[in-house]
Amino acid sequence: KDNKAYFTYSSPVDNGGKYALTHYKTLRSDEHYTLAELKLDTGRKNQIRVHMQDMKCPVCGDTKYGNGDNPIGRLALHAFRLNFYHPITRELLKFEIPAPKSFLSVFGGVK
Repeated sequence: KDNKAYFTYSSPVDNGGKYALTHYKTLRSDEHYTLAELKLDTGRKNQIRVHMQDMKCPVCGDTKYGNGDNPIGRLALHAFRLNFYHPITRELLKFEIPAPKSFLSVFGGVK
């Protein structure tokens, strides 16, 4: 749900906002950073950023939702896979692109 300042937040109880569900898996972690894969069951505004903040693991480079640490010079979000149904043909379309090298460089370039 958005507050009056248009800041999106989540709530464990029904407060009139829209339901949002994010699944995550840790791919790599060290004492400073975690590379995670997230799967969204819903597609809400700032869903990833808000849910990661809720877990006390905000997205790097995200000054709005709690982390000004910026090791790659950008918001550390990347959609490596996007699947959706074409609105007219209903054909399932799938697009994939690897994570940027800068994401892995935080961990010494190891995949």
